[in-house]
Amino acid sequence: MYKHILIPLDGSKLAETAIAHAEKLAKGCGTQDITLLAVVERTKGYRKVVDPSKPPEEQVSTEPVSRKERDARSYITRMAKKLSERGLAVHSKVVVGDPAQAIIYEAEHSPCDIIVMASHGRSGITRWALGSVADKVLRASTLPILMVGPREKVRGV
Repeated sequence: MYKHILIPLDGSKLAETAIAHAEKLAKGCGTQDITLLAVVERTKGYRKVVDPSKPPEEQVSTEPVSRKERDARSYITRMAKKLSERGLAVHSKVVVGDPAQAIIYEAEHSPCDIIVMASHGRSGITRWALGSVADKVLRASTLPILMVGPREKVRGV
């Protein structure tokens, strides 16, 4: 049914709980493809790196220029390695931007057909005050979403 699963990760143990669910879903559907996505929020330290030998449209460096981005790349690579050792075809991607918008964009502009992600399960004033990436994705995405709550316990992460 599902051929490609997107798992947004933010480095937290809560976000990682979605991995075990996605892995079980993948095995149940005969899916082998999983994309791990980390989104780094834009910071003042993020800058363009200019190479005078290239045309203007190619002058933005693809190298991480912030510690957060380097850390995200290292983290997502470690997580991808763990999953690929379990026989899954894992793709990894790190993008810079608004987390909810980036997750929605990646899900809808990639071959993914389901999003598996974790949520803190906040409600009421706390959700309103803090905002919820999971809530924004749930409301805006056109793809199916498997939302894993904070009380979920699954072995295999």
